[in-house]
Amino acid sequence: MTIFKTMKQVLLIITSTGLAVGASLAAHAGALENGSWAPRGCGARPEAPVIESTNPEAYNRSVGLVNVWQKQLQSYNDCLIKEANADAAAINHAANAEQMQINEAIQKVNADATAARSKVDSSPPAPATPQMMQNPNTQMMQNPNY
Repeated sequence: MTIFKTMKQVLLIITSTGLAVGASLAAHAGALENGSWAPRGCGARPEAPVIESTNPEAYNRSVGLVNVWQKQLQSYNDCLIKEANADAAAINHAANAEQMQINEAIQKVNADATAARSKVDSSPPAPATPQMMQNPNTQMMQNPNY
């Protein structure tokens, strides 16, 4: 029984490590650098125009530039959202695939451990050797049926 408790602890550590590795995946559409994400295919974020108030004509030109800027900014925002959603989906898919592989590995190791334990439990006791005769506790450590 001690073997299974130890194995579960090892598998828990392996699972935790696998999740940490899965979480460090690079972004697909955008770029992740130094903990900051930015879209790659959207160009530079449009700069806000300066609103001029020196005269009515300058102000009207500024308002026209604001209208153009808002349309550009909306296009940039749509692109940003599209890339962010693509990255989130790619990361989610990769993390789920990694978790499935981890779970399959855990199931395989557990099945192998169960089969090995059954084999050990059903095997006849090992014959006594001269060394065991000198130390009877040795035989008990090698076969838990004693």
